[in-house]
Amino acid sequence: MRILHTSDWHLGRSFGDHRLLEQQALFIDWLVGLVRDEEIDLIAIAGDLYDRSVPPADAVELFHSALSQLLAAGADIAAIAGNHDSAERLGSIDGLLTPGLLLRGGYKRAADVEVRSYSDGPLAIVAVPYLDPVFAPTETPETPETPENTSTRPNHETVLRHTLQTARQRISPGVRSLSIAHAFVTGAEPSESERTLAVGSAGMVSSAVFNGFSYTALGHLHRAQTVGDDERVRYSGAPLAYSFGETSQKEVVLIELDARGNAQSKPIPIDVGRSVATVRGTLDELLAANDNDQDWVRVELTNTHPVADAHRRLRHHFPHLVEIARIGARPNDRARLTVQGVRERSVQELASEFLTNVSSDNDPDDLTLLQTALSQVESRRL
Repeated sequence: MRILHTSDWHLGRSFGDHRLLEQQALFIDWLVGLVRDEEIDLIAIAGDLYDRSVPPADAVELFHSALSQLLAAGADIAAIAGNHDSAERLGSIDGLLTPGLLLRGGYKRAADVEVRSYSDGPLAIVAVPYLDPVFAPTETPETPETPENTSTRPNHETVLRHTLQTARQRISPGVRSLSIAHAFVTGAEPSESERTLAVGSAGMVSSAVFNGFSYTALGHLHRAQTVGDDERVRYSGAPLAYSFGETSQKEVVLIELDARGNAQSKPIPIDVGRSVATVRGTLDELLAANDNDQDWVRVELTNTHPVADAHRRLRHHFPHLVEIARIGARPNDRARLTVQGVRERSVQELASEFLTNVSSDNDPDDLTLLQTALSQVESRRL
C-alpha cells in the first residue's frame, strides 16, 4: 500500500502582514493532484492543521474543501490535532464525519487503534494527537524523579509513551502498523517558526517510544528530516516556508508499506509556494538591485543612520517584503540611561551622544554646530 505523509499545514497563518491562505490553497490543489497521480491509499496529516485554536472562517472552509477533495481522489485520511489546534473542537467531531476519515484530538481516544483493510492486507492506525501533560488523565504514570528532574508530574515523554504502549497492546500480532504523532523528538532539528512545547528539554521525547511500529509519521518540526538514521521515524516538515530559516526544499513523504510491514520512504518535492530570500545592503544599493517579485523577502539594511520610509520605498522592488532589520545600526556601548543618569548629564552631553548614535559620518562640524546652537539657546534662557 501507499501512504502519503504531510503535516503542519497551519491554515490561516500569516507571514508578516501577508496572509498565506492563497499559497496554502495552491498546496492543497497540488496535493490532490499528487494523490490521484500516485494512487495513494492513505494520507497521514500529523497535526497543526490550523495555525490557531480558533481559526478564521476561510481557513476552516479550505480545510473542509481539502478533506472533500482528497477523499474524492480515492484516499483515506488519518489526521491529528497539533499544539496549535483546538483538541476539543477537532476531537468532538471524530467519528461523526465521512467514512474514510479519522480525526483525533485530545486524550479521549488517543490510544485507540483503527484497523483498515487494503488490497494487500490490514493496517493498524494509531493516531495520537498532541497531548498536553497539564491535562493528562489521573491514571497516566508520573515522571520518575531523578537528579535532573525533581518534578513527578507527567511530561511529554511519559504521556506519549503510556499512550503508545496501550495502543501497541491492542494490535494483533503480525499486523503492520502506522503511528502518527505530534511531538519534538530528541535529535531532530527545529526551525524558527515552531511554537515551543515546554521550557528546555521538558517538551522532548525519545525516538524509542515509537519502537514496534512499521512507520511513524511525525509533525511539529517544520524541517523535513528523519530522526537519527531511522527512515521509519520521520518528519515531513511544513509544506510552505513559515520563517526565513526554512530555506531547504519543502516536501511530502511517500511510504511504500508491504504486507509484512516493511517500509520504504521517498521524499517528493513540493513545487508550489514561495521560497524565502534574505537580501542585504544599504537602501541605495537595494533600490538599484534587480527586483524580486517571487520570494518572501527579509531586508537587512546596512545603513548606519535611520532611513525614512524604508518599507514603502523597498516595497516596489520587493512586493512580498515581510520584514526589515537594521543590522548596520551603530551599537550603543553605554548602559541604558536612567532618570538619574539623565539628570547628571548636561544638555550638550546628551545631544552629542544622540548625534553620535544616529550619524553616519560623525562630521565634527555637525557637532560644533549643534553645540553652538545649544549654547545660544541656553544663553537666551539665562
